[in-house]
Amino acid sequence: MTDIWVCANCHSINRQRTGKCYKCGAQQDVAATGDMSNLRQEQAIISRTVVAYRPARAWALVTAFLLLVFAGATIGRVLFSIEFSQFFTAELQRVVAGGTLNSKALADRALEGAPYLLVQALVVLPLLLFFALWLSRVVSNVPALGGGIPNTTPGRAFVYTLLPVVNLLKVPAMVQDVLYRLDPKGGGLFMVGIASFGPVGSAIISFIAGWYLNLRTTFDTASAASPAKALEALRPLLTASLIIESVCGFLIAIGSLVLILLMVRIERRSRARDAEVRDAAGV
Repeated sequence: MTDIWVCANCHSINRQRTGKCYKCGAQQDVAATGDMSNLRQEQAIISRTVVAYRPARAWALVTAFLLLVFAGATIGRVLFSIEFSQFFTAELQRVVAGGTLNSKALADRALEGAPYLLVQALVVLPLLLFFALWLSRVVSNVPALGGGIPNTTPGRAFVYTLLPVVNLLKVPAMVQDVLYRLDPKGGGLFMVGIASFGPVGSAIISFIAGWYLNLRTTFDTASAASPAKALEALRPLLTASLIIESVCGFLIAIGSLVLILLMVRIERRSRARDAEVRDAAGV
């Protein structure tokens, strides 16, 4: 703990993020003595004799670019799904009315959405890899910026980011820990929640819901007594599928954008801390 303030009333040591003394309740802006205010810079200077500060901006730029590509492909896929759903429903209604299903037109229309899926599939692994590299570098820089010893190691930050489900549980806590160690008054908890649930949580929900709806679709159409009954059974399932895909898609896109903002915030805090330490060290 390097970001602290000492209470003038009871001489208690408090964290910078707390607005009042934990012991006597005095407000920080009134009771802070200024003692030990240089502890962060002193610890950073000592840490740099062992661990050098290495900027993570390059990893951040690549990750941000891949996030934008992934978000764009996700939105494109959602818009295509809305259009395709309308086309597919119209084809089913034509079959119920006595027409013939135009299988070729249906297949050709479905293939139009393949590029969006292909981009998502090609981007997701490099995205995770570069984000893992960025987070690992950011965690390793915390001691050199005077933030003390993080709650995780750079190696664990890298590995946990690449593990499905584990990353949903571990990464938000690691990012939040870095945020507070770089600037205890900066906050960011709400942004961390959106950024973590958006890309990962929504993808998991979409996968589970899609599996269930596909199973229901297969069962209901196979057990329908007539094409009209099959269409009647399919309508609510198609609507539910479209709503889930749309909501999850937009949440993924929003979460990706918020994650970029979080990375920008961390990079700015890191540069500010680095300048502060260099100024204290006279270099």
